[in-house]
Amino acid sequence: MRRFFLILLILPFLFACSERVVLDNGKMRLEFDRETASLLSMTDLETGYEYLDTEAEPQRLWYTVPLMEGDTIPEPTQVKVRKISSHEVKLSWSDSETFSLVARVRLDKEKPLSYWSVEMKDYDGAKVKELVFPYLTNIKTFTNEDIVLSDWTGALFKNPRTKRSSLSIFRRQHEHHVMQLSAIYGDEPSGLYIATNDKESYGKSSRFDFRDNLTDYNMINILALGAENRYYKPTYEFILGTLHGDWYDAAQIYREWALQQEWVKNNRLYSGKMNKWLPETDVWVWNRGRSNNVLTEAADLKEYLGDYNVSVLWHWWHNGPYDDAFPEYLPPREGRESFMKAVAEAKAKGINMTPYMNCHQWGGATKSYKEKGVERYSARKADGSTLAHVYNKFTGNPLVPTCLSQEFWRETYSNLCDTVVNSYGCTGVYMDQTCNHYLCYNPDHGHTVGGGNYWVKSHHKLIAQIREKCAENNPILTGEGSGEDWISHLDGFLTIQGSRERMYGLNTSEIVPLFNAVYHEYAITYGNFGGFTYPPYDEFWPKEFRAPNTETLLPVKYNTQLRMEQARTFVWGIQPMIVNYHAFARKARPVEMRYIAELVAKRKQYKDYLQYGTMLRAPKFADDYSKEIDIAQMSTYGYKNEGTNLFPHKKVVPMLYSSAWRNQEGNILLALTNISEEKKVTSFTINLDEMGLNESFTLYIDGVAQEGAPQSRYDVTIDGCSAKIFEFRNNK
Repeated sequence: MRRFFLILLILPFLFACSERVVLDNGKMRLEFDRETASLLSMTDLETGYEYLDTEAEPQRLWYTVPLMEGDTIPEPTQVKVRKISSHEVKLSWSDSETFSLVARVRLDKEKPLSYWSVEMKDYDGAKVKELVFPYLTNIKTFTNEDIVLSDWTGALFKNPRTKRSSLSIFRRQHEHHVMQLSAIYGDEPSGLYIATNDKESYGKSSRFDFRDNLTDYNMINILALGAENRYYKPTYEFILGTLHGDWYDAAQIYREWALQQEWVKNNRLYSGKMNKWLPETDVWVWNRGRSNNVLTEAADLKEYLGDYNVSVLWHWWHNGPYDDAFPEYLPPREGRESFMKAVAEAKAKGINMTPYMNCHQWGGATKSYKEKGVERYSARKADGSTLAHVYNKFTGNPLVPTCLSQEFWRETYSNLCDTVVNSYGCTGVYMDQTCNHYLCYNPDHGHTVGGGNYWVKSHHKLIAQIREKCAENNPILTGEGSGEDWISHLDGFLTIQGSRERMYGLNTSEIVPLFNAVYHEYAITYGNFGGFTYPPYDEFWPKEFRAPNTETLLPVKYNTQLRMEQARTFVWGIQPMIVNYHAFARKARPVEMRYIAELVAKRKQYKDYLQYGTMLRAPKFADDYSKEIDIAQMSTYGYKNEGTNLFPHKKVVPMLYSSAWRNQEGNILLALTNISEEKKVTSFTINLDEMGLNESFTLYIDGVAQEGAPQSRYDVTIDGCSAKIFEFRNNK
């Protein structure tokens, strides 16, 4: 009788086990349905948190996307689940004929991470353009939910399901190939870490879908098209793990993998190959037009600052209208001789310059586009059309991206760089739109059609060709945005997202220094979009659309916005910049000029942290003195349609900004700054254990030694429009 009751007790347990396949490494647990291979449960074993709504209907872990609407794709009729070990499972789907898809999911031996790989056989490569795997459904909504994406410098979406217009940006990760990292978290004890470990720069994308109180995650693998393509196995894995913390903690998980990659090991900054003027730059001027509006103004700023290195990002130096006549850059609009004379004089004063040249656009209305038959080299969409886009609202003429795989384009562009550097004497080239990643469906270009890694690899070839032709002068090559795939190829990255509001207004996301939290000491980032004036106007654009306030001073109410942009640049370890600088700012905006000068000086003094240091978690202020400020959203093209080139907004922002750094000697620096004109008294806290601080460190505040061992809490007074440095130096 006792044995009978024991069997009755065990039977339900055995039955439950037979329905589920469980992976468990002591850190996290995954449970799959034995019959359907669906993911039923994901649990953080450290906190006990269940990520999925276990009552919701589970979905298949993958789906395919047809090239054309109406294309039929076979559906699997058979499912097999095989548990290989306590840490790994094999999931198989197939039909009655030949199609099959096999996925493997394994847990890390020590970490709360899972690795997902996939292999698809005997599918119709002419009809399937994307494989979505994994398709993770029924993720429970987090309280006060945040989603962070590797978009530009890093984008943080707060409570994104209440701002559904923001969802379009979630599909852009194959266009802005920054990093392969995202995360979602909230007030719950556990969040989700999401990444891939692609070492070969394949085009891919991802998307979050919101429904009711659940979230679905789509990992979009972009396939190469063609009837001959019947087998797909990506070289990378999808990684899903638990996250305890926020975007900074996610960056540290990713950083452990990222620092082992070739782009870090062969980074330009430590290779000895980089021209020294870039790391020695103290501040940038981003001006536009002829040399008297650019290099002359840069020389004035250098005179104002004193013994500091000023470099120039130079737009609109070229022949023809901006966003229209590319790549018909030569000769310069002011003439070859005048241009070369101005460049030589600026170099004699220690001013270096990188003229603008877009790295893949060709003006569709230019004479050369037709005469050279450029259209055959253009990148194509899946429907065969070009990627032509009209940026220039004044002329309406399109720019058409050429495919970087084409030697015709690489030779054209590298020859332009050869002339600008070797003949005209410029010390670098700014390669606009470099860190974009497009797809090309042109079957005549010799690369895989659609999916593949040809775009980034071809870009690397282009950069190599430029360096070979300009080897004697060793120019600095920089690109737009940031991108891990370019760290070993480009010298620097223009990361202007600290001025997001000036460019996009009150966007649905906040900018965070995600890229610098991973790669700061291996990749020079520079720039913002902050300046003192209304937007400039190209002399080649129609005169009737020129705004009367062009390059005149903005109202004083926007001064706080400028200080905020400079503060972000400073604390995030980015080389500072002033946009559309003019000498009249000295008298007209003395407070802001002194503030910029102080930040430039402190950055140079502590460059071993703010350029070569590792980003730590920023100190947390007891008070941030948040205040509503005026925001100027600028639009170079707005005057034509909207009758204005400035769109005003209001936004509540903190007055205090901070960051923390570790230099290569193990010393710690805290950079604090106040953008308000009033003195602020507050306190901040730091995690001594996380920073490795103990009694062997001595604290210096603005260079003055303090008594006592490091503390976890400090009272601090920061004067208006100023910065303060706390440095913990190792006594050994």
